[in-house]
Amino acid sequence: MGARRTAWAGYALAGLYTAANVPIARQFGTPLTWAFVEATGGALWDSIAAHVTPGNAAPVGLVLLWVAALPRLVRRPPRLAWAALPALLLALGPIGVRRCETLGLHRNAIAALVATRLARMTDRPGPQGQAAAVAAEGPAIDLTHLNGAGRGRDVIWVLLESTGARHLSAYGAEVEATPRLSTLARGGVVFESAYTSYPESIKSLYALLCGRPPAPNTGAADYAAGRAECEALPELLRGRGYRTGLFHSGRFVYLGMRALVEGRGFEALHDAQTIGGEFAVSFGTDDASTARRLLQWIDEAPERPFFALYMPIAGHHPYRSPGRGSRPFAASSELEHYRNDLYSGDEALGALIDGLAARGRLDEVLWVIEGDHGEAFHEHAGNFAHSLFVYEENVHVPLIIVPPRAFATPVRAPQVAGAVDVAPTIAALLEVPAPPSWTGRSLLTPVPGTARFFSDYNGVLLGLRTGSWKCIVEAESGRVRLFDLSRDPGERRDLSRELPERAQACREDLLDWAARSRAAVRGG
Repeated sequence: MGARRTAWAGYALAGLYTAANVPIARQFGTPLTWAFVEATGGALWDSIAAHVTPGNAAPVGLVLLWVAALPRLVRRPPRLAWAALPALLLALGPIGVRRCETLGLHRNAIAALVATRLARMTDRPGPQGQAAAVAAEGPAIDLTHLNGAGRGRDVIWVLLESTGARHLSAYGAEVEATPRLSTLARGGVVFESAYTSYPESIKSLYALLCGRPPAPNTGAADYAAGRAECEALPELLRGRGYRTGLFHSGRFVYLGMRALVEGRGFEALHDAQTIGGEFAVSFGTDDASTARRLLQWIDEAPERPFFALYMPIAGHHPYRSPGRGSRPFAASSELEHYRNDLYSGDEALGALIDGLAARGRLDEVLWVIEGDHGEAFHEHAGNFAHSLFVYEENVHVPLIIVPPRAFATPVRAPQVAGAVDVAPTIAALLEVPAPPSWTGRSLLTPVPGTARFFSDYNGVLLGLRTGSWKCIVEAESGRVRLFDLSRDPGERRDLSRELPERAQACREDLLDWAARSRAAVRGG
């Protein structure tokens, strides 16, 4: 009797879990994975609530009806078939993933959760071969005259939330959603081909602060101070007399961010919890309040140079950032709601710029403006928000450096830039020696670059960009997709069969890079 009740309880739970995954799979093309479960919490309640709609509720209800009806429809099934069918279906899933092009996505709700959890638990550093099978190529300009341009000056590093390069007019966007940022960019260096290391905030922040790549199938806890090797940029600058602060409109509890930023050299750590502000949502507070708190911090010790990391939240789903910011677009689509968010966040940035000007400090600031990752709006099937893929809309980010006293006209830098290259570049601008543990390079040098990145939200997708070439490797199957972005910026035509040697070199490079990254983070 007990076994029977347990079986029925398991059946009911499996049915409920499968039904709950229907709206998730409709939006993202995949059911929940272990990384999704880790990311889901109170900070995302507004994003979750935005999808509680009749269109999503109806299919959930249909699945639940089917779950309730199935035992009545099959009252006396053959015992052997009844026992073997679920096992057969579960076995066919992984086989199908290896044989069929699924873009790295799993379709079975239970198999997706179990497989991604097992990958997180059992994945270990693999054999390491020779690094960099793919040589850097492409154009580059000499910016070494900027070495030391920010020496002793104030630094504001703006890390824009969910802001892909394609959404800014400095990168060709037809709609101007960030006028104050665009004005600031006219006096700086615009890096045309900059990439995040990971299409989500926490692991990408590790690469930016520590000059080292994160690794697939790792969690936020692996990057806590004292666990992963990290000589962080703010710690380096604090040792040279800088005041250091991080000002985040979101919440440090999200995805374990607090463990990453504590112990990294920030004298001041402020998020929505300590900033307060007039407005708040589950994800954080209004960016205008965060900008004001940063200015107050500057006023507390105006005689000392400072390094401030400003992390707004405008641009984060559900694209309804809190505050009184202007929303000039019609908002008839998710994309227009997103543009309204960018515009609102840009006004907060403008308030920060104006505050510095009023204090007579604006011309002495070294600005670094960057996106933590991109944001997708179904440019490819199933690609919404940012976490699941490594297409251009997910990983190509703005990177703009505006030196003190700014240029008269903007400079366009074509060299490929990776997230691990940003800290070394800031160090070069400040004329501070870079630690030997940093794997990135200064982008001021006139050499081509290579950017590597990955997503592990549903299987591991590895990506590489150098010159005009972009490749994506599905780590589980070894399948490679190869694109020439100069002719195919939308990543539609896979050239891997036409150029097998280049595709093979990319596969070897990225699989070895992933193994070395895991060894560095986990040890081994």
